Amino acid sequence: MAPTRLLLAWLDAQFPALRSRDYALLFANSMCSAGANWALLLGRGWLVFSLTHSSTAVGIVTFAGMAPFLFAAPLAGALADRIDRRRLALIAVAIGLGGTLGLVAVTALGIVQVWHVVLFAFVGGIARAAQTPAEQAMLPNLVPAAHLLNAVALSNISQHGSRMAGPVFGGLLLAALGPGAVFVLASAFFAASLAALWAIRYRSGRNEGVSMASLRRLAGEMAEGANYIGADRRVALIIMLVVFHCALTMGFDSLMPQLAASVGGGPRTYSAILFGLGFGAVCGTLGVARLHSEQAQGRALLVTGIGSGVSMAFLGLGQTPVAVVLGAMLAGGTQASFMALTASQAQLLVRDDIRGRVMSIYVMLAAGHMAFVNLGVGAAEHLIGLRILLVVPGLIWLLVLAGALVALGDVRRLMWRGRFAAVAAA
Repeated sequence: MAPTRLLLAWLDAQFPALRSRDYALLFANSMCSAGANWALLLGRGWLVFSLTHSSTAVGIVTFAGMAPFLFAAPLAGALADRIDRRRLALIAVAIGLGGTLGLVAVTALGIVQVWHVVLFAFVGGIARAAQTPAEQAMLPNLVPAAHLLNAVALSNISQHGSRMAGPVFGGLLLAALGPGAVFVLASAFFAASLAALWAIRYRSGRNEGVSMASLRRLAGEMAEGANYIGADRRVALIIMLVVFHCALTMGFDSLMPQLAASVGGGPRTYSAILFGLGFGAVCGTLGVARLHSEQAQGRALLVTGIGSGVSMAFLGLGQTPVAVVLGAMLAGGTQASFMALTASQAQLLVRDDIRGRVMSIYVMLAAGHMAFVNLGVGAAEHLIGLRILLVVPGLIWLLVLAGALVALGDVRRLMWRGRFAAVAAA
């Protein structure tokens, strides 16, 4: 009993956000829904690659899953500031479950075609685009302000921890039973996610409903989120860094099946690469969750920013399955930590009454750039080459980061001291 009590005491000290019941349920929901999405990424990617042997086709499917963030995320963000955020998240997860069951059906019947996968990826993308800003806007209301970074880091751990579970269990099912079994696993994850959301007691208190008149006002309310970002230089700079970071270091999912094949691997190597990304992400965000001082957080932002670019070179230059998986671990650790730190900064800076709209723009720009980059690199892989498309964008990111540090005093202050100066117009 003593070792168990010591372990629980250590976990309580390291992750105080989990003391909040509703946040613990949100964490479980995030873990399950993210596990479903990573399993879907694994199953859809390998299914389409096996049907076409084309990175372009994989890029199209990846694009279909991410493109809805461009239009659905801002709308969901505005809705999250108008109606109950938990209810919005429940509807979104239910849509995701429905789309996944559609994939199960066409695969089980043996009639699956690429356009089926694209269609259901698009439906799942709409669900994720609606779920993400609703849950992000809910998160600061479930924990004390002192535990917010810990909660954000844990949320990132849930996302990337499931990135290990999805490929591990999904990879075993993929190798043994095929993509259809992976889609069944994703459906089970979504069902568990729904159960966790349903048990949350928190209500946002916003139950204005959605009438025709309120829908007409949504456009103006979405514009308020953009105006808020434009009026606060600090938030604008964070989102600028996130956009470049996502576009240059995180838009390579469509290349992973081809990378696995290039080093002499099949579905097991592909699963191992995704597992490496998830394992590294968990290790990185666990470290970030334990940072308490502003200066330590700022220095970590600088280190992980540099590491995000360097890791792309390791990933792109690997010539064996082991080397590629190690590169994936480094990439996952640095990139996920960078995103956790920037998300925490944004959450702390933004007012609660507009947080849903601002965070939806954060998500829209990050995922939107990743969507188009995945589409572009998938189409360009046979023209330019796999290795160049992995290494060169990482080097460009390092130049962008260096330029920001030299030219922008606010960025230097953030990454050296961990905080901005007074609010300034963007």
